Amino acid sequence: MTKGGMESVEVFTSEGKGRGLKAQKEFLPGDVIFAEPAYAAVVFDSLTHVICHTCFKRQERLHRCGQCKFAYYCDRTCQRAAWLNHKNECSAIKRHGKAPTENIRLAARIMWKIEREGSGLAEGCLVSIDDLQNHVDSFDEEEKKELRADVESFLEFWPPQSQQFGMQYISHIFGVISCNGFTLSDQRGLQAVGVGIFPNLCQANHDCWPNCTVIFNNGNHEAVRSMFHTQMRIELRALSKISPGDELTVSYVDFLNVSEERRKQLKKQYYFDCACEHCKKHIKDDLMLAVKEGEGK
Repeated sequence: MTKGGMESVEVFTSEGKGRGLKAQKEFLPGDVIFAEPAYAAVVFDSLTHVICHTCFKRQERLHRCGQCKFAYYCDRTCQRAAWLNHKNECSAIKRHGKAPTENIRLAARIMWKIEREGSGLAEGCLVSIDDLQNHVDSFDEEEKKELRADVESFLEFWPPQSQQFGMQYISHIFGVISCNGFTLSDQRGLQAVGVGIFPNLCQANHDCWPNCTVIFNNGNHEAVRSMFHTQMRIELRALSKISPGDELTVSYVDFLNVSEERRKQLKKQYYFDCACEHCKKHIKDDLMLAVKEGEGK
């Protein structure tokens, strides 16, 4: 299936992995396969006063929201662009007396979008928020304890006049954030500054030797106003030649780590045992060892 602006890819059932993405056309290294704006995104708690809450750029002087005194923006352009997503948040922060943690803020932004648009397919999305994996059933006791604390904090922050959601659905949203949240970087790409949910990107499966990589693009106010020029977005780019019908894969973890470390991290954070050829045969480990030995000569 394809949907507005996503004609170059298709969701399919990948054997042993569930849903995946495959190419509908040929791509060469460096090609942008698709660009996707965030379904919802927030700045990290520790950086809310130094990073623009719209484009996620670091700026020396930011303009603060005069109502909640919490959100900061580059200029009027970013502030106007943020208002649809910030309006409810702004009122809730004033009522609550302070801004909650990034997890609560992201969950609330997702819920307000669902309140406005419904939980079905959003424009440009291949899957709905309801269909994203949450892995809540795989949480250990400590993770379940943290989930309960997040749900309680969310209910304290969530306005009584907004649409009310059941505990199970709220837990689903937090589960989605836990295993599908994508880290956003500043304009230099040197520091992680926030987290967002990108439903289309979530469909790309992991491979320890991926054929795609994800690049975060902060946008450009001076360019033509379109999804590809001004909106904060991620870009899925080809790392190698990709033929029509090939599965599109990314690495969920640092693919320079050795197999044992990669598999341990994938199991802990994404709840699956990696069975790719590179893990089973230790192909990358042997290659990296050969490189290191060559450097030592």
